[in-house]
Amino acid sequence: MFRATLQDINLIKDSMESIASLITEGSFKISKEGIHLTAMDPASVAMVDYLILPSAFLDFSAQDTYHATININNFVEILKRARANDQITLELTENKMKVTMQGDFKRSFSIPLIDTPPSNQSIPELDFKTRVEIVAAALRDGIKDAQMVSDCVVFETKPESFAIRSFGDTSETNMLLTKESASLVSLDAASEEKAKYSIDYLDKIMKGSKIADRIILRYGTDYPMRIDCTAIDKLRLSFILAPRVDTD
Repeated sequence: MFRATLQDINLIKDSMESIASLITEGSFKISKEGIHLTAMDPASVAMVDYLILPSAFLDFSAQDTYHATININNFVEILKRARANDQITLELTENKMKVTMQGDFKRSFSIPLIDTPPSNQSIPELDFKTRVEIVAAALRDGIKDAQMVSDCVVFETKPESFAIRSFGDTSETNMLLTKESASLVSLDAASEEKAKYSIDYLDKIMKGSKIADRIILRYGTDYPMRIDCTAIDKLRLSFILAPRVDTD
């Protein structure tokens, strides 16, 4: 039997909104270690790795290991119905996930479980050349700026700086942070690294950045990027995003 109660509704709602923008169905592994999801988007451009820990909940009980596949969009729409002061309780029955909201009054919803084999997706081992820790709000600003002129964005690190750039037919944007910038928490780059990524995907991923004050980026030249959003002792939301590589 699985049952868990959560007070911070935004923690799960914001992270699930980001995941739902990438994948429709998710196969969750539920155990005493928490609730875990690893999945690839249909276009095989982005992978999500999600773990919400038992310590994020007011109470958490998983007597065994369970696999529950649900329509994540349906789950998000239910979570949006919660009031700010509601407690959310998740329960698994034989063929449904039950969501109960308890505040000034009590409401309950049921999501049917989808009969699919457990997911065997795993995060690939990657050799990243650079690591950037940045204030989440600054990263969101850089991506929003880039969105004004192009459908892709260039991330560039040098030993002393990190830049977010975008180039259109007639316009361009450039956000430059140095080691003296308050928004650049840390930078580990032995050499210059530069890669281009889809703004559409980054915009979807950034929906989940609300759970964290800081974001960690790892990448290399024309190499996948790993994006880590962490709520300490509560939740980890990570993404692997494939680069956009020019072929002409």
